[in-house]
Amino acid sequence: MIKSLIQKLFTSTQKQNELIEELKTIPGFKTKEEVELAGNTQKKSNRFILKKGEILPVLLPELGNLSNFKVVKWYFQTGDLVKEGNVICKIENEKITMEFESITDGRISNICSTNKILKTGEELCKLEGI
Repeated sequence: MIKSLIQKLFTSTQKQNELIEELKTIPGFKTKEEVELAGNTQKKSNRFILKKGEILPVLLPELGNLSNFKVVKWYFQTGDLVKEGNVICKIENEKITMEFESITDGRISNICSTNKILKTGEELCKLEGI
């Protein structure tokens, strides 16, 4: 994704390569190829594994100096099963819009209402272990 954006912004291959090399100096930055290679060599494991019946509140994380987020669209509803990585909702504020992924497998047992202004730490939804 970053590479295609760079290609659109900078038509010169030399400029593209210079920008990619500059990005590589940022700790934790990986190219698409490095991410794919790591994905093939590492076994994916859930950070959060819910036991059957266990409830996990999913909270709006700290997003730097950004605030006043609201859920503008739910892709799943109460009772739906989700997998880790599924995009469950779209959140936005006056500056950005982003998709929010499920952090584990489970059943959505509760969701907040759309267009409600949320603060850091407020509950987006609850996931129940299945």
